[in-house]
Amino acid sequence: MSVTALMRRLAAACLLVCVATPSEAAASPHIDALEAGIVNAMNHARSSSGLPVLHSSSRLARAADAHSASMLRRNAMSHGAFSSRLRRYVRARRVAENLAWMNRCDPNTIVQMWLNSAPHRAIMLSRSYRRVGVGKRSHRGRCFVTADFSSAH
Repeated sequence: MSVTALMRRLAAACLLVCVATPSEAAASPHIDALEAGIVNAMNHARSSSGLPVLHSSSRLARAADAHSASMLRRNAMSHGAFSSRLRRYVRARRVAENLAWMNRCDPNTIVQMWLNSAPHRAIMLSRSYRRVGVGKRSHRGRCFVTADFSSAH
């Protein structure tokens, strides 16, 4: 077999692998234990208040993860234009967002912070929101968490 034919076969094999493997941006984000713990703690608070559980949304999780990554890069916490940002990921009548920043990420501490803040509590315990996505990014003691919420439709 000639070198040219071998190179063509190698290039074809590489192309096949690249096409068959989904890109990281297209894949759903990996939900780690902390993110799942935050959703569980929020649902515990909701059930204690007689509210239905929030259902995890991979689209909201992608939005939340991207925003947490952006805040970590900038080392600044900000909602920005969260409504228009979230609407790039989901179609919903209502959207909302809770943010947290701390040195050590702990699901129960984060949810308790939100429960102790009237605006954050109102979002988390609203009957209007049925879906949630949580994204956490941390580096060298800085932990940024975004919880994005949406109505069912």
